[in-house]
Amino acid sequence: FRSLGELGRHTDRFQNNVGRYADAIEQAKALNLKDVSAAFWFSSAEMDIDPYVAGRKGAPAYMMDKLGIRNVVGSDEEWPVVGWETIAKANPTMIVIAKMDRRRFPADDYLKKIEFLKTDPVASQMDAVKNNRIVVMDAHAMDATIRTVAGIEVLSAALKDFGLAK
Repeated sequence: FRSLGELGRHTDRFQNNVGRYADAIEQAKALNLKDVSAAFWFSSAEMDIDPYVAGRKGAPAYMMDKLGIRNVVGSDEEWPVVGWETIAKANPTMIVIAKMDRRRFPADDYLKKIEFLKTDPVASQMDAVKNNRIVVMDAHAMDATIRTVAGIEVLSAALKDFGLAK
């Protein structure tokens, strides 16, 4: 943030982002989570096929690491395709779904994702779905950008709301 601010001659604005980032990380650490897991669903080419979910690389993995959340997807790919049966077997504590403006795929619509989760015979059996622990996050926060800070803030708030923070 500091370097970007210096390059663009907006040091003050970027310094505020440094402070916001530091605050978000400190608040995340203070949550003191115990055995919380998650799956991040970005999209799917069709509603009835395997979803693109966050692997162990990229912004969602970074957010989960900072918050102490275990990713139920073990792939080293950034956005691997993983079957719902595999995700359901891992039974994540919460599911984070991307909200985006594009409509390239049916699952780009977050409302269709929620409907799928609640009606699919496999996905609907996950504890996250049964307990309505579904987080809607701006898709841009799931990319490695300055918006990742907002993603950490969204997750922190959701964890508190769900009663998962100690």
